[in-house]
Amino acid sequence: MRRSIRLALAACVGFAALAFAGPALAVYQPGLLVTAFTPTPGKSTAVLLGVGQTAADDPTAHITIYVPLGYQTNLNKAAGAKIGDVQGDVILRGLGNAVAPIKGTVTADNPANYASQATQCTGVPTHEGVWKLDVTIAGSPLVVPLYLDHVTVGPAAAFASATIQLCLAGPIGTPGGAQLLDAFFDVNKVFTNPSTKPPGGYNQWRGVFTPYTPGTPDPNLAGTVEAQAFVPTSVVVKLKAVSGKRGRITITGQVLVNGKGARGVDAELYVGLKKVGKTMHTNSAGRFTARRRIKRKTTYRALATFAGDRPGGCFAPLPPTSVPGGCVGATISFIGLSNKATGRFRR
Repeated sequence: MRRSIRLALAACVGFAALAFAGPALAVYQPGLLVTAFTPTPGKSTAVLLGVGQTAADDPTAHITIYVPLGYQTNLNKAAGAKIGDVQGDVILRGLGNAVAPIKGTVTADNPANYASQATQCTGVPTHEGVWKLDVTIAGSPLVVPLYLDHVTVGPAAAFASATIQLCLAGPIGTPGGAQLLDAFFDVNKVFTNPSTKPPGGYNQWRGVFTPYTPGTPDPNLAGTVEAQAFVPTSVVVKLKAVSGKRGRITITGQVLVNGKGARGVDAELYVGLKKVGKTMHTNSAGRFTARRRIKRKTTYRALATFAGDRPGGCFAPLPPTSVPGGCVGATISFIGLSNKATGRFRR
């Protein structure tokens, strides 16, 4: 079923990319998306991290992602250890603004190998951990390092346990290069969820984005903005199959997020690794229904995915001294896998 979960995450990514691709309401409105495979408090979880912006936005120069308080973050990965995969899209500004896919892997590396690059990006030569994104853009290989640290002092210690930083420069990022549209990468065996549920039931991730000054290779510090991502601490998908005559079965399900029915969630049925039927959407109570015909006993599972704007937008944004452009948006995303439900053929 692991492969099916990855397929569902890919669908979630596609949905989020569409959300990032809407018309810009300001010069710079990037977005942050965070999805947990296992949201249960105290459990180890794989995490999908995503950043995106519109084609009308200024190019992004620097990104800092703040991991919420309570998370345990393992930054002691051996150099060469694969952490996950990355995919996304860029605009080739020097090639008529053509859109090109990016695809590659996320691998741990030795921070000592990046002292010069780290200083240019973060102002600090050493970091606790480095992940490198080995990607291919229009047939050309490229390495983008990410710099990781635990947060123990300073203003960020009030809301974050760790940071992930990256700079987009040279072939990707600068106004004359390839402008990032969206990038999503999964991170495995790194994060453990906070042991207690936060107020409201959502862990709040933050991203701080700095654009380039239009038409120049210089970061526009005054244009720095915040984007938020909320991860629920409980996602439950219930599934039930009721057998009728002549092989007709009715499959009903419900998606509960933090104990409440979730509306507008994509629900897909699987038999083994194969998706069957059309994608369904939950109603206001989080329920969905499918009717099928079978010739033999058949066991189903359901995958539920969602990525969209948070009702009410940003919550408790960072002060203008940190993000002069304010908070420009907040997302909620999740994935859930149901119990098994078996339909039996009846004449």
